[in-house]
Amino acid sequence: MTMQGAAALQSLLSELASILLPRGMTPKRFSELARYAFVQAAADTTKLRNGRVNHSRVAAQTGLTRADVKRLLNRNGAEPNKGGKTAVERVIHGWRTDREFAVSPGRTKALQIAGPRGSFARLVKTYGGDVPQRAVLDELRRIGAVRDFGDAVRLRRPLNFRQRDNYKFLSPVLPVLIDVLRVASKRDWSKVSSVQRLTIPAETEMDLSKVRERCASAGRSMLEGLADSFDIQVGVSRKARRPPHFFSITILLSEKRAKEKSTHRSPPRNRSVQD
Repeated sequence: MTMQGAAALQSLLSELASILLPRGMTPKRFSELARYAFVQAAADTTKLRNGRVNHSRVAAQTGLTRADVKRLLNRNGAEPNKGGKTAVERVIHGWRTDREFAVSPGRTKALQIAGPRGSFARLVKTYGGDVPQRAVLDELRRIGAVRDFGDAVRLRRPLNFRQRDNYKFLSPVLPVLIDVLRVASKRDWSKVSSVQRLTIPAETEMDLSKVRERCASAGRSMLEGLADSFDIQVGVSRKARRPPHFFSITILLSEKRAKEKSTHRSPPRNRSVQD
């Protein structure tokens, strides 16, 4: 892999990590999901005539052992290994299940932050590994998992931090991401680009609102005009029909504040991605 290629891939993974990390994804969990994805991709290209997967060829392509390949293919990819819990998750689990910190399973005690037995400090020492008590407490406060009572803390109900382990927000944008990645992987960018981007500056919130509304209206009108010319409906899912060929046109409107970290030196912008 070239330096430029590695930098591009690292940038993509860094952006993805910044979104998944607050929702409880860990490197170990992500690695397990990635292993399954690579094995599945290799399996799709190495099936024998009888439909069975050639485990040896999959192992040769992925660098994994045949035992790992078999293990990954024999389980459901939508149900990843539950290992790789963070210190915060281990502490919450111990708080809910250990009788030293819970009245009964699921009914937790309010814990003094400092102290010997039955304290938050002891809880973290028991379940937090080498992560300091202060770091765990700060993270629990950040995700809204605890409530402070003077020198004590109480664990909130799971409902208050249900954002954890919830990745359904990816579902609406997956078709766009997949389309863009496929275009990028197959195109010769030296000849033609199927990805077009327009950056529009906006000095004030009022300007941004006008740009947002105008771009959304223009994008919708363009799609409806094209749909009318081909006698189809805007927004029809690919799953509704499966003709032999597709040509997708996707318009993605995106805003970014100038103060946010970005590789682009640009104010809030709208982007158009076409395939």
